[in-house]
Amino acid sequence: MRNTDDSWLNPTKRAKDYLNKALEGDIEAEDLVVLNEEVKKKEEERKKAAEEKARQAALEPAPVVEETHEDEVAVDEARFSEPVLMEVTDREKIRLLIVTKDVSILEENSISYQKIAGERTMFYELHIVILNVGGSKTDDPVIRLFENVWVYRTNSKLWWTLIYDGYKVAESQLVFSGGFRADIVVGDDLFEAGLVAWYVAKKHGRPFQLHIGEDFFDETFVEEHEHPMLYRLAVWYLIRHAGSVRTHTEFQRQSVIEERPDLEAVTEVLPTYYDLGVWRDLEPTVDLHVKYPQFKFIILHVSSMRPTSHALEALVGAAALLRRYPTLGLVMVGNGPLRADLERQAIALGVQNQVEFEPMRPEVISYMKTANVLIQLSEDASEESLVLEGAVSKVPLVANASGIAGKLFVDGESACLCAPSDIACVTNGLNRYLNENQERSSFAINASEIVFERIEQDYGAYLEAYRESVERAILPES
Repeated sequence: MRNTDDSWLNPTKRAKDYLNKALEGDIEAEDLVVLNEEVKKKEEERKKAAEEKARQAALEPAPVVEETHEDEVAVDEARFSEPVLMEVTDREKIRLLIVTKDVSILEENSISYQKIAGERTMFYELHIVILNVGGSKTDDPVIRLFENVWVYRTNSKLWWTLIYDGYKVAESQLVFSGGFRADIVVGDDLFEAGLVAWYVAKKHGRPFQLHIGEDFFDETFVEEHEHPMLYRLAVWYLIRHAGSVRTHTEFQRQSVIEERPDLEAVTEVLPTYYDLGVWRDLEPTVDLHVKYPQFKFIILHVSSMRPTSHALEALVGAAALLRRYPTLGLVMVGNGPLRADLERQAIALGVQNQVEFEPMRPEVISYMKTANVLIQLSEDASEESLVLEGAVSKVPLVANASGIAGKLFVDGESACLCAPSDIACVTNGLNRYLNENQERSSFAINASEIVFERIEQDYGAYLEAYRESVERAILPES
């Protein structure tokens, strides 16, 4: 019997090989063509025809045009109208493509959905490719979320095909009329979404902007990834091929610059907006008491687990009470460099059975709304939003007296404020909430009211800053 190797027919293996080639840069010469000569020729002809049409129109009286409404435009008509290239000269707003893995964009009550609802006003068109594994074949792959927002899902069967499927979706939905629809391509992470976005942008000669929200520099976070080796390769590759980078925190920005000092001029922290109303109205998607039914009272700590987060002090301060009350639990959320040390400390303190460690989530407000107390002692300015999220979620706070909590709240009225190193104060604050139900409620309500009174909300200014930050991918020197 003839022995043949048919492994090349296996789509899983082919996708894996394709990913490895992309990471090694072996496919650039063959596949990553900016625009082939035929497309360039068509674009030149189109521009000449448009110029001639404009010249003829200038010689004729302007026709009377019936007023139309944007929301009455058919989906196909809007998507397949004449494309505009990168040089945005004939319209004020750009067409943006975002590649992401965030499926919550499709959930009306989610923070991601609300974010897109606001950002769409800043762009002419917003196209979103969601890399989704396990979607049903019957799911509509194209969804018009708003009048100028289209969402395309891969609904991939296997993780190995995710990157290839994302590329094919972008090609099938956004390449037509001799060109590529988007002016800028944004990759929303340092792995699958980033690779798809970079590949599409490179092929079609569009600016590529990489958005980084994860702690890629932390080995604990990387090792907990499902594919740590491939993740490291993707991080290395994308940071070296990014022309524009945006991070969520200053610490992440400095980590990028440390990897590639030449990116300093084009690496910025994305503007921040404290969307207090959305936080307040968000319906919890996770209930900590359902997830951990063994605990009657749950203390929550969320941080980057770096030295400035003072997660160790939070653990030690809670441990004195954990040993006293077996039904008391501590949930620590984060991926930082001290995570392994904290796990060892929990064992050393004899409270490992009452301490649960979880990785950082895109949305932690559900945890806050279902916890009994939140400890937030961080000195890192990038973690100030956690204090505000906690206050709006109406969870009682034990917080850093020298941080934003100390500027907003009054100790003994709207929060328990402590110096981060004062472990006895942390223990006493937790014990106070543990024994006084009425005080817990009044502190939480007071803190929430103070935040809404004192935190300025200028959503328009935030959206404008976000748009300008993205558009600097076209002219990074500006």
